[in-house]
Amino acid sequence: MSPERVMLWLLAGVTIASFATWFIQDSVFDAAVTFSILSCVVALLWGATRYEKTMQLSGMRSGGILNILAFVAVTAGLTYWCIYFYDFPLVGSIIGSIGTNAYIWWTFAMLEPGKPSA
Repeated sequence: MSPERVMLWLLAGVTIASFATWFIQDSVFDAAVTFSILSCVVALLWGATRYEKTMQLSGMRSGGILNILAFVAVTAGLTYWCIYFYDFPLVGSIIGSIGTNAYIWWTFAMLEPGKPSA
């Protein structure tokens, strides 16, 4: 089966699961959240299985262990800050902190001089 066909089947499954959530829970918002989360999971799995192509197209390169540790530390700090000051729920704080920090890290990496962009 071609990779394009696999992706279509995965996205069809995400759509069916979202519609099922809508009908079972009678909530369009829950269906939209389900669609968003499952689409992100499919995208992460797809990117992980095609790691080299993902890194090439995104313009990201490995920054070493210090970069990874700094990313984890800043994400943990941002999660604690969201919970302590704004009383966010734990899972939402972790997901929001990872997404925010990843976006900032990626933007900084793309703006760094001396590296070609994607």
